Amino acid sequence: MDIIQAEEAYIQLGADPKLSPIIEKWGKCKLKRGENYFFELCRSIMAQQISTKVAQKLQQRMEELFDGDVSAEKVLKTPVEELQSIGISRRKTETIHAIASLCQGDSLLFHQIDEMTDQEVSAYLTRIKGVGAWTVTMFLIFALNRPRVIPSGDFGIRKALQNLFGLQNLPSPQQVEELYRVWAPHESAASWYLWRSLEND
Repeated sequence: MDIIQAEEAYIQLGADPKLSPIIEKWGKCKLKRGENYFFELCRSIMAQQISTKVAQKLQQRMEELFDGDVSAEKVLKTPVEELQSIGISRRKTETIHAIASLCQGDSLLFHQIDEMTDQEVSAYLTRIKGVGAWTVTMFLIFALNRPRVIPSGDFGIRKALQNLFGLQNLPSPQQVEELYRVWAPHESAASWYLWRSLEND
């Protein structure tokens, strides 16, 4: 499957008058393929409906809890209560435990995912309770490095687009899809730049 082409995205998106100031500030897109798909999916679950800063803190605590090696085997040996103790909600810890159990039972085979289309990955992962469209979208971008993903339901993306285009209201998911058309085939890289645009200096 295709992956993000940072150089090509930098050139094409840099020619866009709206995005060019952001691109000039942040340089080439720094997204890359994840090395631990299990942990990457856990990261996406932990990030659901919380701020980026809080999500990063939880992810850091989880890495520290497992000495930098977050695996399905280790998670299964860790009580839900211990995961909750680092700030992860009970619902999310239950989802993470369920994913770990599927991995151990060979019902979730991450090594097959690289050969799947984006749509196939979505169908494969959303069968798991607690894994929805937003989570899969984040996994496609941050773990699989897929180039043509549009996080149309993400609040941050909608807010960034509202700022970028001077819109009175947050754009709907359908409007997000329409605004992204000019950035094809580098939609994921465009998202990275949009998220960066929300960061303080």
